[in-house]
Amino acid sequence: MPCILGAGIPLGCIDSTGGLKNVYIAAFDETAAFTYSTDDVITAITATETFYTFKFKSQSGSFNEEGTHSVENGTRFYTQTLALTFHKMEELKRKRIEELGETTMHVIVETQNGDYLFVGLKNGADLTGSTSSTGQAYGDLNGYTTAITGLEPKMAYKLDAAAFATLTVAV
Repeated sequence: MPCILGAGIPLGCIDSTGGLKNVYIAAFDETAAFTYSTDDVITAITATETFYTFKFKSQSGSFNEEGTHSVENGTRFYTQTLALTFHKMEELKRKRIEELGETTMHVIVETQNGDYLFVGLKNGADLTGSTSSTGQAYGDLNGYTTAITGLEPKMAYKLDAAAFATLTVAV
């Protein structure tokens, strides 16, 4: 079957802001079902997962996605990486980070633009790195940095705000 290029990419407006607003994490549920629009936006989710809100200071979280495409092998996949910094070393934060390391996750990233991106949709995402640091100088970070990584066959799907509103979200 020949592959078809559907259209180009138009020049957009300069009206977006970088960074993350919130992150919502649930234990991976392989029975979750997703409905997509014709533009591949998730419009409905059938799942029993509870998503927990992970808060962090502004400009201390990022989401990056790197595509690996092998022309020789005819393969592609995307490495989705979520980096979060949590200020101040505290027992509750330490415990939550340890829990993240014990489970595969579904992750929803809320951007500063109000978009929701679903990380680890098909294969889940895992905690792949964490650092605890007291800092050295008075102005250094006292807290935790984490890396959550997913390997997916497609780029992160956008989640419709109405579909997000139907999920069980806890603080």
